[in-house]
Amino acid sequence: MNNSLLLIGGSNIDFIATCSNKLVKHTSNIGTVSITNGGVMRNIAENLARLGNKVDFITAIGNDPLGLALRQELLDLGINVYTPETMKNTGSYVVINDCNHDLYAGVCDNQISEDLSIDYLKSHEDLIRSHEYIGIDTNLNQETIDFLVTNFPDKKFIVDGISPTKVLKIKNYLDKLFLIKCNIYEARALMGIDLVEKDLVSGLLARGAQNVVVSHGSQDIYFGSNHRKVDLVHVEEVKDFVNTTGCGDALTSGVIDYFLAGKKLKEAVAFGNELSRVVLMSKGATSKEISKFASK
Repeated sequence: MNNSLLLIGGSNIDFIATCSNKLVKHTSNIGTVSITNGGVMRNIAENLARLGNKVDFITAIGNDPLGLALRQELLDLGINVYTPETMKNTGSYVVINDCNHDLYAGVCDNQISEDLSIDYLKSHEDLIRSHEYIGIDTNLNQETIDFLVTNFPDKKFIVDGISPTKVLKIKNYLDKLFLIKCNIYEARALMGIDLVEKDLVSGLLARGAQNVVVSHGSQDIYFGSNHRKVDLVHVEEVKDFVNTTGCGDALTSGVIDYFLAGKKLKEAVAFGNELSRVVLMSKGATSKEISKFASK
């Protein structure tokens, strides 16, 4: 359990559509659609709270009905939520899964994150300074990331990459990061070259990141820390899974929970992988089942 963690990032409403049969482009497909609360940093906040952590969360949530319900769920989980007043609707993420329940395409409307401005963060400067660890995602705009990293150099920043395009916002700050978790495509974007996972971890460590975790879907997870050999956690294949959305967030959550509790990085990655497997069997991007791991 970690009592000094502040998360800053996005909250979304997830619309997850899954085809019943082989997906056919340019036409309507029969399937199911579910609506759940999501957003990378919101998912991480929920997971960490379910694991028993004390979480402060700066995010942008609208006053629309779905946004109000999202905010109440966070509060019910014991998360301290700080959000600017806004006229915008809560961000949304539309997921299209193929008939194998795997992500085919996704579209994210996260314009509301622009409300997490430098001025708004300045109004919570005391809150930021009171935490040792600051978790951020790259949904934040470039100016906000610049402000956080340059004005709070003593903080231990933990970053989730989000996407190959968005992760480039932290390219110039790798030497400021305590931990970065990204998938193979985000890591390749940061390195500017198509390397395998092991070499991507080595390359990001060489550029100054203290701890690196690189995932690749259902394949093994590679990780490393400065001055230590790159290692991996084996990922066993899961058949008949329900949904892949949120699995990477669960991995990040497990790594944070275990690593900040003093566990070795390999133990932390293994725990994150365990949580990811739980979310694979969930219709949404998180799972109440994660609460069962709080005593681990």
